[in-house]
Amino acid sequence: MNLIDPKKSLEKISGVVETKSYLNKLKLIKNLYIKGNNTAGEICNQVGISLPTVNSLLNDLMGSGEVIKNGRAESQGGRKPDLYQLNKDAFYILSVDLNRFRLRVAIYNSSNELVTEPETIRLTLNNEKETFEKICDVILEYISKCDLNQEKIIAVGISMPGLIDSIHGINHTYLKFGKKSLVENFESRLGRKVFLENDARAMTLAEFKFGHNDNFKNVLGIFIGWGIGLGILIDGKIYQGASGFAGEFSHSPIFDSSDITCSCGKKGCLESVASGTAIVRMAKEAITTDSDSILARLVRENQGELEPYLVVDAALAGDQRAITILSQAGLDLGRGISILIQLLNPELIIIGGSVAEAKQYLITPIQQALNIYSMAKARENTQISLYKLGKEVGLLGGVAVVNEKLFEDILQ
Repeated sequence: MNLIDPKKSLEKISGVVETKSYLNKLKLIKNLYIKGNNTAGEICNQVGISLPTVNSLLNDLMGSGEVIKNGRAESQGGRKPDLYQLNKDAFYILSVDLNRFRLRVAIYNSSNELVTEPETIRLTLNNEKETFEKICDVILEYISKCDLNQEKIIAVGISMPGLIDSIHGINHTYLKFGKKSLVENFESRLGRKVFLENDARAMTLAEFKFGHNDNFKNVLGIFIGWGIGLGILIDGKIYQGASGFAGEFSHSPIFDSSDITCSCGKKGCLESVASGTAIVRMAKEAITTDSDSILARLVRENQGELEPYLVVDAALAGDQRAITILSQAGLDLGRGISILIQLLNPELIIIGGSVAEAKQYLITPIQQALNIYSMAKARENTQISLYKLGKEVGLLGGVAVVNEKLFEDILQ
């Protein structure tokens, strides 16, 4: 069996029986990729294939090296069943984490473990074809330098900002050029299956799959970097909406008194007062007031570049103006979150992104705002949690998207 390119493999298969066997093997591989490990009995129930067939296919996959045994599961009354998992090098996933000013890339194995050192470059997202070509050049060069079997890199997961229709592979905000979809353009250049998702949805999915161990089914992920992103999980599934644009929470015009124009052109948007961009704007004003502050010193050490993480670092070092800025952003953010609680009644709200590294300086004012603006009964069963995956959440977002969608076009 050849995992590398299922479509090409199917072209080489003749006969109904052989095709069915191959597709069933893909179902088993997808099940083990999502679950991590599983018993033959559970695979049988979850995939809908008879137990004798599952056992036969598992033996074939162990013979070809894709699957291995991994101990035994708890007994349900009788002999403990064998646990199966994918061999760690069964295949690899390349993950791309894009934000407005940076590109990160890394490779993960089939156990979702990082196997290469991530590479980061500065890059400004726009709609220029040259920017797309640069992204592809970076990815292809990164692949060429990796000490892995490159043919086993079977898919690319891309997490990026923008109005993204992941079903049709389109980003309506960035990298818009030509007649083909963004995914088609990437697949043409990279020669691999590409999965595209909005960064907030991808990161929420990563936290759900790899950070919070599926303990919650109705989850909101709010990620504050330069902008504010929202991912919505309903009953364990990412909610995308009719056109794939669900979660544009940051462009809700909540603040009537605000005269600040948002990047979307409206006034009063949450993003205009509580995002990393807003925090940087307020920090610039603070530096003009006190050029000897901790924040001002950190900016000078960063060659004059002011980024959201520097405001966080200054606050954690005790800069009172930076603390005040983050506190105000947290209060405004909490006001917006209170609306989400009353609309969606989530079990868990995950707060992540570079600004969330401020921890209590952001979370405490958020909680204060929730106490003011949301109904006590609505919020009593909602937990607020900092993200658990930290700075790797963006890259793991790309992995989570592949984990969710791998082989779906073949198996649908």
